[in-house]
Amino acid sequence: MLWYFIGMQIEITKKPKSVVFIKGSLPAEDFDAHIKHVTDQFVSEAELPGFRKGKAPEKMVVEKISEAALLEEAAEEALKKEYSAILKEHAIDAIGQPQIRITKLARGNALEFEAEISVLPAVPVPDYKKLAKIINEKPAEDISVSDEEIQKSIEWLQKSRRPLNQSSDKTEHDSGLALTDEFAQSLGNFKTVADLKTAIRENMLFEKKEKAREKRRMELLNGIAEKTTVEIPDILIDAEKQKMLAEIKSGVTSMGMEWAAYLDHIKKTEDDLVKDLQKDAERRAHHSLVLREIAEQEHIDPTTDECNAWAYQYLMARPEHEKKDIDPQRVAEYAYGVIRNQKVFEFLESIK
Repeated sequence: MLWYFIGMQIEITKKPKSVVFIKGSLPAEDFDAHIKHVTDQFVSEAELPGFRKGKAPEKMVVEKISEAALLEEAAEEALKKEYSAILKEHAIDAIGQPQIRITKLARGNALEFEAEISVLPAVPVPDYKKLAKIINEKPAEDISVSDEEIQKSIEWLQKSRRPLNQSSDKTEHDSGLALTDEFAQSLGNFKTVADLKTAIRENMLFEKKEKAREKRRMELLNGIAEKTTVEIPDILIDAEKQKMLAEIKSGVTSMGMEWAAYLDHIKKTEDDLVKDLQKDAERRAHHSLVLREIAEQEHIDPTTDECNAWAYQYLMARPEHEKKDIDPQRVAEYAYGVIRNQKVFEFLESIK
């Protein structure tokens, strides 16, 4: 379809995988205005021998920087302005950077270009409220902690605190690891063995409830996502791959292993590992789009204070040597997504 917009003729075509193709032509007189503006800037900043700054002849300045460089700078300025206007006018929800190719660049001629832009796809979610209601009506999992589980936990604590050089014939009582009030006190703020057992029970119960909640949330999300067909842009899948790769690297280094040694151990290159993440990355990108769409429809929007508080806690938990390499803007964006998704899950859980 052809559009005439702010003096520019453009043709917009939708392509598979949520990509928009734009073919455009900026009239010569409009492009000439950008050429003049850029030329004036170069002249005002030029310092040539025999001339004060900004006083060199235009012809000499152009010869020094070259006609090609001047036209490329003018084209970049023109496209930056017109590209933003095109996105706004046609409600194109672009993600990532566009791939722009200039097809005609000459003084006295129209500036012609082509651009491919990844966009957020339409996400036709089903009746998620109805689905959530059905899933939430299922009986909750019976969660409890048995005495046997507590006993196993205590035995693990006793074993983990036993000295490595303790002889096999030495009893727990001899080594001070018998289950006594003194042993309980050595583990933390516990006065008696009963206090220790109560704390273990509460912690295990909390962990089980969290796992059950996460399981139910994934059931809710999968139930909605399975009924949502969407073309996922490659740029989103690639972004998820990089996130997953970063998560794996963080896990490896936290165990004290070198990344190269880990790759050697699993007998894969980093590229091989990234390829293996394809399906999981597609699933995560799909889920992310579904959560985003529900947030849009329900007007779920985290506050600035909520995002700042989350970002602060995140940064405080990072080692000092990592903080200098962290981009605060990316942390803020990540915080927004985490809190928004949390609120979406809370909303879905509330539907009865």
